[in-house]
Amino acid sequence: MKKPKNLKKIIFILSAVIFAVSLGIIVNLCFIEPYQNASTMKEIEDVYYKEADSSEETGNLAALMAINRDIKGWIKINGTPINYPVLQSGLGDALYYLHRNYKKEKTSFGSIFLDSLCDLESPSKNLILYGHNMRDGSMFGHLLRYDDLNFYKERPTITFNTLAKRSEWKIISVFKTNTLESQGKLFDYLKIDFASDKEFLDFVYDVKVRSIVDTPVDIGKNDRLMTLSTCSSELKDFRTVVVAREVREGESPEVDVEKAKIRGNPLMPRGYYSKYGGKAPKVNGFDKDQAEGNLPWYVEQ
Repeated sequence: MKKPKNLKKIIFILSAVIFAVSLGIIVNLCFIEPYQNASTMKEIEDVYYKEADSSEETGNLAALMAINRDIKGWIKINGTPINYPVLQSGLGDALYYLHRNYKKEKTSFGSIFLDSLCDLESPSKNLILYGHNMRDGSMFGHLLRYDDLNFYKERPTITFNTLAKRSEWKIISVFKTNTLESQGKLFDYLKIDFASDKEFLDFVYDVKVRSIVDTPVDIGKNDRLMTLSTCSSELKDFRTVVVAREVREGESPEVDVEKAKIRGNPLMPRGYYSKYGGKAPKVNGFDKDQAEGNLPWYVEQ
């Protein structure tokens, strides 16, 4: 007669422990870690902006590098929480900042970090930045909102400052892509440099045909790109990617956003159509579409 009572007591205690642990994890993930991350980011933001001398147009990157030499720049998108230092680790540990902040402390929020193969001094043709898509919308979480036309219209440019220069970038593409071969052919959007102008323009074409938003920004062979990549939930291990091109010397950073529109049928991975329906559009390639005058975004340089 005592065994059932003892068993019920044990089950009750285990259930209570599991509940307490689960509650603790939820509180940590939803409240404690976000607060800690926001506080940490506020600290470095204060250094960046408040310690800038009067001659600087923006913040003081030199002060940040005195804190951590891996801080290579600062990225900002107006009207979003994206206002962060950009870290870059060495080739020996390319993902070092995936789960570490600028203090090198472990955190699930990680940092915004530049691909370890990218060169800011040469510089690379395509700068690739990674960041987590966090529940509270921090880090690169707001990139997922770029599939909304009004969201894009209010923030069509990105600011990226390094020690070498202050630069503005106009968004040319917002697309979704897979990282698993089971969902379809992989698109290598993480190309950093290109063997020829043709290879670069073919890449730009592939980026444009996938774009959810048709942006009124032209691109040519001499332009440079910046790619922002974060996790997306449409399919397992999916990615949301925002690609921008650098504002040219002497060019206005303004974008005529009223000419932007949502594309009716952007190219998606096969797995996307399997889950959500639809059919892939016909893709002719850069050379054919250019010869037929079907690329309003292309500019001769």
